[in-house]
Amino acid sequence: MNTTTFFAAVILSLGLAASQAADKVIFEDSDFSKGGWSEFIEIPGTGGWEVKSRELGELVQGVVQEVTLEGDGGVYLSAGRGNYGSIFRGEGVIYAFRVRNGERDPVGQVDSSGKIDLRIGFDGAFFIYEYRSGDKWSRIGKSDIVGLVPYKAGVSTSSRASGMSNYRVVELESLKGVRFGYTNTPKIPGTPWVVHDPFRPQPRQINPGTVTPRDEPGTPPSDAIVLFDGTHLDAWEDGKGNAPRWTLGNGYFECGKKSGTIRTKQKFGSVQLHIEWAAPAEIKGSSQGRGNSGVFLAGLYEVQVQDNYDNLTYPDGQASSLYGFRPPRVNATRPPGEWQAYDIIFEMPEFKDGNVTKKAKITILHNGVITQHGVEIPGILGHKKTQPYRVHGPGHIQLQDHGNPVRYRNIWIRELKPIR
Repeated sequence: MNTTTFFAAVILSLGLAASQAADKVIFEDSDFSKGGWSEFIEIPGTGGWEVKSRELGELVQGVVQEVTLEGDGGVYLSAGRGNYGSIFRGEGVIYAFRVRNGERDPVGQVDSSGKIDLRIGFDGAFFIYEYRSGDKWSRIGKSDIVGLVPYKAGVSTSSRASGMSNYRVVELESLKGVRFGYTNTPKIPGTPWVVHDPFRPQPRQINPGTVTPRDEPGTPPSDAIVLFDGTHLDAWEDGKGNAPRWTLGNGYFECGKKSGTIRTKQKFGSVQLHIEWAAPAEIKGSSQGRGNSGVFLAGLYEVQVQDNYDNLTYPDGQASSLYGFRPPRVNATRPPGEWQAYDIIFEMPEFKDGNVTKKAKITILHNGVITQHGVEIPGILGHKKTQPYRVHGPGHIQLQDHGNPVRYRNIWIRELKPIR
């Protein structure tokens, strides 16, 4: 087995947990004699190669791990079995690649000999792969990450780390500029976090299974108001009451360049809303620039639409979050290009004499998985700010144009009338 094949086999056997960045060296072990490591794992059939690993903490933004090599070996980051990124040297060549669900994608390679440094880490939304043979770090490339959190870091070697030294886990100042989120925004009522806080814990990413339809849309209930059945946009208008400029496709409609936010012609109060959407299959951008749209209840309360499959962003801006307020319980996003479903139960706020007497409440199922359950909404949701309630009645269901070609299909709604 050659070095490249061996390394894929090594990491496929691992399951790996993720780090709070700080303006200091987080972990350092100059000669691999320090504690904090798991035992070496010897990999049969690889000529004696072994893996040594350590868990990271809760936040991985801006964090890199570095190591000095005199022979063969490397460093990796893994988010579980068959999901990892690595940079390593074998037989005079530095290789960088990522593996997602066992599928290997090369990032780049370069010839190298002598003493070198390698590092791999996160610049906020991507893996970076770099090496240094003098005073300057050179980047082989970058790639999408292979999961959210948790992660493990580690080294791979054929000699129990002999010839490897100066291992460090550190936050780099140069990577802070691409950190997603904000720290200068207002505090969210009832929480220790500010709006779009990058340090808020990330929701765990899961596979939602096949509870909801994926290939073919389902059939609405008999008492539902059908807002889109795949054939026309008669129930929709732009913000000025004109015909929408979104593109009608084969059973779906899609947000186009500068097509504008659209809304239902009819206004709704408390509802059960079913809506299916798909982010672009071709991955472009990261964080909030990837598959971004939004569903607004009563025209005021946003449920975020976002491609968050292996895409870090601030937690209260992830798919099925109550935007700017509450992250989802878990990240149930399917891969880009696949159809996703929201089932939303929304209860209107109630007012008396200009004051709110009952806050709005919402429950969300994302691909059949509960991500918000009976959550009271504290006020009007928005970007980088919080606003108190203002008296309002029923409003339009709105779909946001955020500059990404997001598709929608199979939209229906049931008005929730009081039970007598």
